[in-house]
Amino acid sequence: MSENTVSEAEKLETGVVRKIVETVDIKTDKLDEIHTKLNSLDKKMNRMEDKLDKVITGNTSKSELKDVHKRILDLLGSWMTTKNLARIMNYRQEYVSRKVSELKKMSLVKEKRDGKSILYKRKGGVKEAMRDNRD
Repeated sequence: MSENTVSEAEKLETGVVRKIVETVDIKTDKLDEIHTKLNSLDKKMNRMEDKLDKVITGNTSKSELKDVHKRILDLLGSWMTTKNLARIMNYRQEYVSRKVSELKKMSLVKEKRDGKSILYKRKGGVKEAMRDNRD
Protein backbone atom coordinates (compact mmCIF):
# COMPACT_ATOMS: atom_id res chain seq x y z
CA MET A 1 0.00 0.00 0.00
CA SER A 2 1.33 3.38 -0.88
CA GLU A 3 1.55 6.34 1.49
CA ASN A 4 -1.08 8.17 -0.55
CA THR A 5 -3.56 5.31 -0.13
CA VAL A 6 -2.95 5.14 3.65
CA SER A 7 -3.28 8.90 3.94
CA GLU A 8 -6.52 8.92 1.92
CA ALA A 9 -7.89 6.05 4.01
CA GLU A 10 -7.04 7.91 7.23
CA LYS A 11 -8.68 11.07 5.90
CA LEU A 12 -11.76 9.10 4.92
CA GLU A 13 -11.89 7.41 8.33
CA THR A 14 -11.39 10.73 10.11
CA GLY A 15 -14.14 12.29 7.99
CA VAL A 16 -16.55 9.45 8.77
CA VAL A 17 -15.80 9.68 12.51
CA ARG A 18 -16.25 13.48 12.39
CA LYS A 19 -19.65 13.09 10.65
CA ILE A 20 -20.79 10.53 13.23
CA VAL A 21 -19.76 12.82 16.10
CA GLU A 22 -21.50 15.82 14.50
CA THR A 23 -24.67 13.77 13.96
CA VAL A 24 -24.67 12.54 17.56
CA ASP A 25 -24.12 16.09 18.86
CA ILE A 26 -27.01 17.37 16.73
CA LYS A 27 -29.31 14.57 17.91
CA THR A 28 -28.32 15.17 21.55
CA ASP A 29 -29.05 18.89 21.18
CA LYS A 30 -32.41 18.10 19.61
CA LEU A 31 -33.26 15.64 22.40
CA ASP A 32 -32.51 18.25 25.05
CA GLU A 33 -34.66 20.75 23.17
CA ILE A 34 -37.49 18.20 22.84
CA HIS A 35 -37.32 17.35 26.58
CA THR A 36 -37.43 21.05 27.47
CA LYS A 37 -40.47 21.62 25.27
CA LEU A 38 -42.23 18.52 26.65
CA ASN A 39 -41.64 19.69 30.23
CA SER A 40 -43.01 23.11 29.34
CA LEU A 41 -46.08 21.59 27.71
CA ASP A 42 -46.63 19.30 30.72
CA LYS A 43 -46.60 22.30 33.08
CA LYS A 44 -49.04 24.19 30.85
CA MET A 45 -51.35 21.15 30.72
CA ASN A 46 -51.33 20.88 34.52
CA ARG A 47 -52.22 24.59 34.86
CA MET A 48 -55.06 24.19 32.34
CA GLU A 49 -56.41 21.14 34.18
CA ASP A 50 -56.28 23.03 37.48
CA LYS A 51 -58.25 25.90 35.92
CA LEU A 52 -60.75 23.44 34.47
CA ASP A 53 -61.21 21.86 37.90
CA LYS A 54 -61.89 25.28 39.41
CA VAL A 55 -64.49 26.05 36.73
CA ILE A 56 -66.21 22.68 37.08
CA THR A 57 -66.26 22.64 40.89
CA GLY A 58 -66.11 26.36 41.60
CA ASN A 59 -69.39 26.71 43.46
CA THR A 60 -68.78 24.08 46.13
CA SER A 61 -66.79 24.29 49.33
CA LYS A 62 -63.78 22.04 49.78
CA SER A 63 -65.16 20.38 52.89
CA GLU A 64 -68.11 18.78 51.19
CA LEU A 65 -68.21 15.91 48.75
CA LYS A 66 -68.98 17.22 45.31
CA ASP A 67 -71.64 15.70 43.09
CA VAL A 68 -69.00 14.09 40.91
CA HIS A 69 -67.50 12.40 43.99
CA LYS A 70 -70.91 11.11 45.02
CA ARG A 71 -71.60 9.77 41.54
CA ILE A 72 -68.24 7.98 41.46
CA LEU A 73 -68.92 6.44 44.86
CA ASP A 74 -72.31 5.25 43.66
CA LEU A 75 -70.69 3.57 40.65
CA LEU A 76 -67.88 1.98 42.65
CA GLY A 77 -70.04 -0.70 44.25
CA SER A 78 -67.84 -3.21 42.42
CA TRP A 79 -64.23 -3.11 41.21
CA MET A 80 -63.80 -0.77 38.27
CA THR A 81 -61.04 1.10 36.37
CA THR A 82 -61.01 4.86 35.87
CA LYS A 83 -61.30 4.20 32.13
CA ASN A 84 -64.63 2.43 32.67
CA LEU A 85 -65.81 5.13 35.08
CA ALA A 86 -64.95 7.84 32.56
CA ARG A 87 -66.83 6.02 29.81
CA ILE A 88 -69.93 5.62 31.99
CA MET A 89 -69.84 9.21 33.27
CA ASN A 90 -68.90 10.72 29.90
CA TYR A 91 -65.89 12.57 31.37
CA ARG A 92 -62.22 12.58 30.43
CA GLN A 93 -60.31 9.76 32.10
CA GLU A 94 -57.74 12.17 33.53
CA TYR A 95 -60.49 14.12 35.31
CA VAL A 96 -62.11 10.97 36.74
CA SER A 97 -58.71 9.67 37.81
CA ARG A 98 -58.04 12.89 39.74
CA LYS A 99 -61.43 12.68 41.47
CA VAL A 100 -60.87 9.02 42.40
CA SER A 101 -57.48 10.04 43.82
CA GLU A 102 -59.21 12.69 45.95
CA LEU A 103 -61.63 10.04 47.23
CA LYS A 104 -58.66 7.80 48.04
CA LYS A 105 -57.11 10.61 50.10
CA MET A 106 -60.42 10.86 51.98
CA SER A 107 -60.15 7.09 52.67
CA LEU A 108 -63.42 6.42 50.86
CA VAL A 109 -61.99 4.27 48.05
CA LYS A 110 -59.66 1.28 48.03
CA GLU A 111 -57.59 0.01 45.13
CA LYS A 112 -56.05 -3.20 43.89
CA ARG A 113 -53.82 -4.03 40.94
CA ASP A 114 -54.96 -6.47 38.26
CA GLY A 115 -52.07 -6.91 35.82
CA LYS A 116 -51.42 -3.46 34.35
CA SER A 117 -54.79 -2.10 35.48
CA ILE A 118 -55.66 -0.52 38.80
CA LEU A 119 -59.17 -1.26 40.02
CA TYR A 120 -61.10 0.86 42.51
CA LYS A 121 -64.01 0.12 44.82
CA ARG A 122 -65.69 2.13 47.54
CA LYS A 123 -64.88 1.17 51.11
CA GLY A 124 -67.51 0.11 53.59
CA GLY A 125 -69.13 2.90 55.57
CA VAL A 126 -69.13 5.31 52.63
CA LYS A 127 -72.71 6.43 53.19
CA GLU A 128 -71.87 7.37 56.76
CA ALA A 129 -68.76 9.22 55.63
CA MET A 130 -70.77 11.07 53.00
CA ARG A 131 -73.40 12.03 55.58
CA ASP A 132 -70.69 13.23 58.01
CA ASN A 133 -69.05 15.25 55.24
CA ARG A 134 -72.31 17.08 54.47
CA ASP A 135 -72.58 18.52 57.98
